[in-house]
Amino acid sequence: MFGLGFIPAKSESVVVLLCRECSSGAIKGLDWDMTQWQPLIEDQAFLPWLVKVPPDHEQQRARQVTTQQINKLEEVWKSKPDAGPEDLKQTNADEEAQPVQSAYEDAYQYKSIYTPLVKLEADYDKVMKESQTQDNISVRWDIGLNKKRIAWFSFQRVDADLRLVPGDELRLRYAGDSMRPAWQSVGHVIKLNIVQNEEVALELRSSQGAPVDVSYPFSIDFVWKSTSFDRMTKAMQIFAAEESAMSAYLYHKILGHDVAEKKFRVPMPKRFSAPGLPELNHSQIEAVKAVLSKPLSLIQGPPGTGKTVTSAAVVFHLVKQNKGRGQVLVCAPSNVAVDQLTEKIHATGLKVVRLCAKSREAVSSPVEFLTLHWQVKRLDTSTELQKL
Repeated sequence: MFGLGFIPAKSESVVVLLCRECSSGAIKGLDWDMTQWQPLIEDQAFLPWLVKVPPDHEQQRARQVTTQQINKLEEVWKSKPDAGPEDLKQTNADEEAQPVQSAYEDAYQYKSIYTPLVKLEADYDKVMKESQTQDNISVRWDIGLNKKRIAWFSFQRVDADLRLVPGDELRLRYAGDSMRPAWQSVGHVIKLNIVQNEEVALELRSSQGAPVDVSYPFSIDFVWKSTSFDRMTKAMQIFAAEESAMSAYLYHKILGHDVAEKKFRVPMPKRFSAPGLPELNHSQIEAVKAVLSKPLSLIQGPPGTGKTVTSAAVVFHLVKQNKGRGQVLVCAPSNVAVDQLTEKIHATGLKVVRLCAKSREAVSSPVEFLTLHWQVKRLDTSTELQKL
């Protein structure tokens, strides 16, 4: 609204001309005197002819709305567009999320601050996922090699930030008609064809009663899972309750306490680049040195700067330092990131086992031959081990 203004019109039948930009392009072909441009806001209020001052009895009905309530209301509007301040759930002051700190007294204070934040993030993620429901979907039916029913359909993302990836769970629904009852089934995405209008292949867990003779209209729902957020909450509980969960150094480092820096006395490799990977540059070599000599390190860099290659080189040297005794656990925030790390570490010649969720075992990937379930199925051993 601060970019809006008006120019008094010459005709008596017209009052004003509103423009978003005060430029010659906005009034091309019109003979307006731009020296008469006037703003719509003065003294932090709209001009009275544009927005009339409410009478006293209406002002008495006005309520004070905080910024936090406004933010909550905007979230509620995504699922309930006609909601008002009275629809907001009132929360006690001690339930509100507290700002994070640079240092914490102990793990209990850390947990008390981050647990509400994790819950807020989980609630937001749930609302965003469940708001992506799409109706009037056309389905093309197929059967996979494992004899399971596959539904193909085009899925247009409502939210550009929400990325659909193989392994995601979706619910396929049919409302029913005069000849068929209502039906629904959950499945997981096994393939995405971005070239063909975001076409998705959904493998159903159960196809019993599926209206395979019908292609329209179906509905698609995201199946939200709290697994990641439950693990975050559980980790903070362990962090606060179990002293043996980690070393004293890591404990105080996470809490932001001043602790003496530790350095491991380990022989540095003569060559920091790992076999099968691109040569490391100077900053990447310094990152590898830091990780090998410290108990806790953070490597930062924008996309394309070689963080994955550097991480794979770190794993290679950690294994060589231990001379094959013990294993190195490598984690990442997404399945795609884990696959990329697996591929890079495998290229160094190390033995790699990729662990994935049960729902992703049917999802093809470039490192499928390194997954645990793939290797176990091909073991030439007893039936019991194959079941494991």
